Amino acid sequence: MAFEYINTLRSSSVARIIDTGTTISLANLSSGANETVNSATIRKVAWSTNGSIQIVRNSVPILTLHNSGSLVFDDMNTTIANNSTQPIVVTINTGGFVLIELTKDATYTTPLTGM
Repeated sequence: MAFEYINTLRSSSVARIIDTGTTISLANLSSGANETVNSATIRKVAWSTNGSIQIVRNSVPILTLHNSGSLVFDDMNTTIANNSTQPIVVTINTGGFVLIELTKDATYTTPLTGM
């Protein structure tokens, strides 16, 4: 199980997952101690697999992906927000990878000032 998180303060996060999959908790999307992530929605997905990739939140299937492709939900003026306060469980059957870009709703220890 291999994965990487690229988190940006006050912006989106990207999760790169290969092999068998992983569970993405909201805490994994925080860029540091100053940011507490309260919810996250799926903005973009890119994948490749010889089998299938299942994305589930709170036991509810969100996406089932086959072969390879990408979905940019921004282009459709939407995001996948089902159960947005729950962890994201990614299961990759028969190998492959998935990139998931997530938008975050977060609170900050040090708020923005002077804006």
